[in-house]
Amino acid sequence: MTVMLGRPPRGDHRHPAGARPSELTPLACELHDAATRDPSVAIEPPTGHNRRTMYDSALIVEDLEEPRLWLVDVIRRALPTLRRVDAAADLAQADALTRQRHYGLAVVDWGLPDGTAQSLIGRLARTIPPTLVVVATIHDDDRHVFPALQAGASGYVLKSQPRAVVESQLQRIAQGEPPLSPSIALRVLAHFRQTFGEGVQPSDGPGPVGQPASSTPGPADAALPRLTLREEEVLSMMGRGLKAAEIGRRLSISVNTVNGYVREVYRKLGISSRAEAALEATRRGLID
Repeated sequence: MTVMLGRPPRGDHRHPAGARPSELTPLACELHDAATRDPSVAIEPPTGHNRRTMYDSALIVEDLEEPRLWLVDVIRRALPTLRRVDAAADLAQADALTRQRHYGLAVVDWGLPDGTAQSLIGRLARTIPPTLVVVATIHDDDRHVFPALQAGASGYVLKSQPRAVVESQLQRIAQGEPPLSPSIALRVLAHFRQTFGEGVQPSDGPGPVGQPASSTPGPADAALPRLTLREEEVLSMMGRGLKAAEIGRRLSISVNTVNGYVREVYRKLGISSRAEAALEATRRGLID
């Protein structure tokens, strides 16, 4: 099922003229930025990927017709700048659609007739640029929430909520905020506190139980994958909910360079979503 909201501009996901070779490291890209940037010109996101147009197309993946039409209507109202909304009833249809075009946003049910959405979420989250994936389901238990977030979902909303509530949560996407139902946010916080403790080192760490966490490197930090100072800055800003364009402006680097650092952070930490990045930033004491 396809709901067309006007004709979208034909996407060209190749590097723009003069783009740096993809094999350059983020640091090399940053040096290139510093050497070639006109200091009088502010850095902006690449054309077609700023906040206003990043989500010009969306994909709804829902097997039941009534909820599928309901989600299409909700997302059109929440994000009126969308030019195209496509819908799929199962993983096979979603796979076919996502291989034909790139979607900035996908709202996906977890349980589908031909399997869970785990692999689909992971693949969409790894595209360049990544698709922002929001899981929309009726399940709010750990067995569904954490596999979805670990797969790469950046949001999780409950379809059992009133229409106005879901619409409001999806509207946060345009502001760069993760769409999370309150009960899901509380569950994530509870899981984090149970796993790492609240303001203390884990009880099985090398330090005394109840010892306040410190940003000073110590034995407990030895087990954490090492990040460069710049990678920590990017991770810290991601953990506070900043998008690539804002991170680039604050660090005076391009969005392409920011995305390079994000990919490197994801690779080193073995994560694939902003939710996991926020947890990792908090774990490392990078968020006040």
